[in-house]
Amino acid sequence: MDFPIVQRATPGRYLLRGLLCCGPCDELLIPSFSSSGRRYYGCPKRRCPRPWIPAEQTEQLVWAHVTARYGEAARDVPNDQRPAILVAVLTRVSIGLRVADLEYHWR
Repeated sequence: MDFPIVQRATPGRYLLRGLLCCGPCDELLIPSFSSSGRRYYGCPKRRCPRPWIPAEQTEQLVWAHVTARYGEAARDVPNDQRPAILVAVLTRVSIGLRVADLEYHWR
């Protein structure tokens, strides 16, 4: 699959914004910074059993899965173009109670 060239993403953008869903609650996860400046995704429901997840680790897992599925074409995509590629190939990614519990919903 050939990926289109897209405009640069906003610096500091969360790669999975609008794609990552809470498996237990079926809500879109919201991005957040910790007081130490680390990036996280978390469920907007206060009583959700799933803890906030580290953004970088989750984004790396999802992108690794995309590159495994699409091969070299995906591996060569620059970082600033990855958000648009993810939106083009995924409708959402559901995450369970652990970061490794990812379910992919492909277009």
